[in-house]
Amino acid sequence: MLVYPIALVLLCGGASPVWAGLEICNDTEVPHDVAVGYKQDGRWVSEGWWALAPTACVEAIQGDLQYRFYYYHARSSGRGFQHDRLSFCTQPGIFTIGGDHDCELRRYNKTYFAKIDTGQGSLHFRQNLSVHSTPVDPKGDAKSGSAPGTWGRPFSGAAVFQECSQMFRGGVQFCRLVGGGRVFTVIEDNRTPPDVLAALRRMRQGTPVQLEGDWAGQFELSVELVLRSAAPKAPSEADAVLGRLQGSWSAENDSKDQFTIRGAERQNRYGGAPTSQEYLSVMPYCGEFEGAQLYLYAWDREGGTGMCYEIREVTESQLQLVYLPRRTELRYIRQE
Repeated sequence: MLVYPIALVLLCGGASPVWAGLEICNDTEVPHDVAVGYKQDGRWVSEGWWALAPTACVEAIQGDLQYRFYYYHARSSGRGFQHDRLSFCTQPGIFTIGGDHDCELRRYNKTYFAKIDTGQGSLHFRQNLSVHSTPVDPKGDAKSGSAPGTWGRPFSGAAVFQECSQMFRGGVQFCRLVGGGRVFTVIEDNRTPPDVLAALRRMRQGTPVQLEGDWAGQFELSVELVLRSAAPKAPSEADAVLGRLQGSWSAENDSKDQFTIRGAERQNRYGGAPTSQEYLSVMPYCGEFEGAQLYLYAWDREGGTGMCYEIREVTESQLQLVYLPRRTELRYIRQE
């Protein structure tokens, strides 16, 4: 039996708590182990595992919440966890670990956590496990029907259309969209209606899209969606900024350092030779960073590494980014 870290465990079904803090509740039908990540005295700390039976809750962070964002991971047999690729160090048994860096070198496990947005000025927040923990069918059996939740967790969200292709799984059609730091893949396998796939094929690269469907599976930052609808939407401020980023750019201090953005994909080059290829998302936050400005999140499609940039300026001819956390200024000039 696990020995719980110092925190209060209670039943979710009781009265609303009067204390402050971050409460995590198991609103699923199966037991889970839970870990949290948070800042303490200016450094990152990860702590776990709490064993949560169905209907049980744990006060993982006690006292008034000092930050808007906290992080957690939940594990359970037969369940998948939809993380936000924000890594903390963990170990199999009970732990409290300082720092989120060099986990393997320090003989810990590197584990991806999901973001908890507690809102501005919240003193208490409750996080339900079902938001990120979903059942996994071990046999991969197909399910029939198209009601919300048929193929996984119901999903509603916005993304940017990237492309449709025939080069996948022996020629089966698939379409890709990018949004919120993830690549969404929609496969033509009789689960997504043909008219929805046809609508995607007619879209121009870079079109903002509102998606409704089921979150069917996830591997790292790639999410498989089964769609019920996909419709162009009015561009948000983030969509408008991504639109202004389209085209080719070269570094102000090194003309050989170049990249081209098409839709939500960036091809980097040096001296004309292709280097890395990345997916892009423009978001109001990036990892631990948030503020009044927008951020550019870029992750390597092959290596899986992610980088955050503060977007300072985007004009017809100039681009200024700040690489985080080093706060290195990067200036680019648009190529004709």
